[in-house]
Amino acid sequence: MKKVKKAVVIGLDAPIIKSILRCVKEGKMPRMKKLIEEGVWGENCLVPHPTITPPNWTTIATGAWPGTHGIICFHNPEDGKDPLFENAHQAFTSKEVKAEYLWESAAKEGYRSIVLNYPTSWPPRTDKIIQIGGAGLHIIDWRVNKEGKPINLWHYFNHLSDHQLFTTEELPLAELVEFHRAEGWQESLAGKEDLEAKISFGGKNSLFAVKPNQYFLLLKKGKRGFETVSLFKDKKSPPLFTLREGEWSEKVWDKFHTEKGMREGVFMAKMIKLSPDGEEFSLYFTGIAQFKEGFYPEEIGEELKNLPGLPVRVMEDTCALGWGNEDLYLEKVNLENTWLGESAHYLLKNKEWDIFFMHAHAPDHSYHYIFRHLDTENEESINRAQKIEDGFYSSLDKMIGRILEAVNENETLVIITSDHGAVPTERRLKEDFKYFDVGEILEKEGLLVFKEEEGEKKIDLTRSKAIPFLSVYVYINLKGKYPSGIVEESEYEEVREKVINALYDYTDPVTRKKPIVFALKKEDARILGLYGDLIGDVIYGIRAEFSGEHGRQLTTGEYSIGSMKGIFIASGPNIKKGYKLQRTVWLTDIVPTICYLLDLPVPEQCEGAVVYQIFENTNFKRKEIETLRKNYERVKNALETQKSLTHSYG
Repeated sequence: MKKVKKAVVIGLDAPIIKSILRCVKEGKMPRMKKLIEEGVWGENCLVPHPTITPPNWTTIATGAWPGTHGIICFHNPEDGKDPLFENAHQAFTSKEVKAEYLWESAAKEGYRSIVLNYPTSWPPRTDKIIQIGGAGLHIIDWRVNKEGKPINLWHYFNHLSDHQLFTTEELPLAELVEFHRAEGWQESLAGKEDLEAKISFGGKNSLFAVKPNQYFLLLKKGKRGFETVSLFKDKKSPPLFTLREGEWSEKVWDKFHTEKGMREGVFMAKMIKLSPDGEEFSLYFTGIAQFKEGFYPEEIGEELKNLPGLPVRVMEDTCALGWGNEDLYLEKVNLENTWLGESAHYLLKNKEWDIFFMHAHAPDHSYHYIFRHLDTENEESINRAQKIEDGFYSSLDKMIGRILEAVNENETLVIITSDHGAVPTERRLKEDFKYFDVGEILEKEGLLVFKEEEGEKKIDLTRSKAIPFLSVYVYINLKGKYPSGIVEESEYEEVREKVINALYDYTDPVTRKKPIVFALKKEDARILGLYGDLIGDVIYGIRAEFSGEHGRQLTTGEYSIGSMKGIFIASGPNIKKGYKLQRTVWLTDIVPTICYLLDLPVPEQCEGAVVYQIFENTNFKRKEIETLRKNYERVKNALETQKSLTHSYG
């Protein structure tokens, strides 16, 4: 049998099985189709609970359950503080991970790894690695501060700047610009009827302090009115770009003053709107990427900076804020996926490696935006959302294809997987839709009490016995454990029973369904892989159709066009061809399966099982051992025979 020498794991965040199969069938994902036809498709890939990004990507890379590796949700509670959302931090630092990553256990025996944009893996904890990103969801997205400490709420930082929109319209979070007659320009650059505006770009939500650069915009008038916009550093030098409506600029490189010294950054811009009279104007700028922080070793950034594409932060806010339509969104998706694919291709071709792990976030952000438009009876709305769905899957397929062009298929195991799926919310577009709130159930039972504070409704810790906290947890406000605790140890069990009963008793008044699928005491949640001091005193899960794309839903949940199941595709030497695997595959099983095939050391805290059923010969390892034993016996017998033939001279 062929020896598997390398492993490639490509992770997609929140893809939907049904949609991938549809795109494969319609010819929109030819590379994925090839992998499925030449490998194994796992129909029952199940993910840990809660169905959230940081814990589940950590499970994939460690083979350990959240209770073991210590990342229990998108946020982790802070020690010694009351169980309130403002007292939790985003779980995107490897410093909090209590389990070995596969690339760490492999490094102990000299194996080298490449890790690209993999959440909750920064900073690196081994030197036998090339790593790019890992402190957020995208290369330039950071969920830790400049000191490497995790940040709270939903804040984030970018390399040198977040994206910005400069416009004459009053749009949310956009920068208003006012044009006036162009003055003081070199004669060859501006005419008498041209208009100018001064803008500041850079330093918005930046990882460390960045002084914005000042630029000039120049609207150039032609026969049909204003036709182009140009960006200048001053009024005497050539423009950095000139665009017509609908056009993207080339990459713009510039230097920015920061608290860490001068940093070179790169961005692109798109002319979204320019009316002939200049009254309607919108110019979009991507975030500013740099190639120093977030690269290990640091000099690797220089090798990747000029590759096609751009490591932008693609969020659904571009569309949600009204800055642009689905075309702008998909163009940004393509920029990011192109850069990820090209970077992976370059590293796999030019560096020493045994293991490659990466993550792409496009499906997750997309579904947060389009589900409300996909799951409806409005045909126009469905078509627009379908365009985004088809677009990002096609883009990801091209990325996957580019990566696989760089590997030797005769010696490489390829696994495509995901952290979770996504589902739409029942009645989301109906007038009587209501967000399912566990807090309201507890409030009605008198277990959770609110107060008015500066016009806001806040939890009253002095009267609340049970507090819903993070995605799927209810914490008992225990005296002695929390600064504001009020529940005596003697009534702890009684309060927990009241919480569980209240959750099970609740019936949705509109659908007449029971949202709660299970509500468990923390010690019983071990069956979910949840345990330890961080998790809540009660853990619950809800039906697939109740509120939100993912997070609280049962991991086997299916509703409408959505599914909470994960993706598992395996292809390569010794892997069955065109096989549909019925066996349950947990995300914990990926690491031990890789280790088994490649003869790698298993991470110390790994808890998964080898997925033997994907192999062409389930017992091939046993045959390898038998062959080695026979060869050993042959050599041993030959040596003994040689000894017996040796003459002795006295």
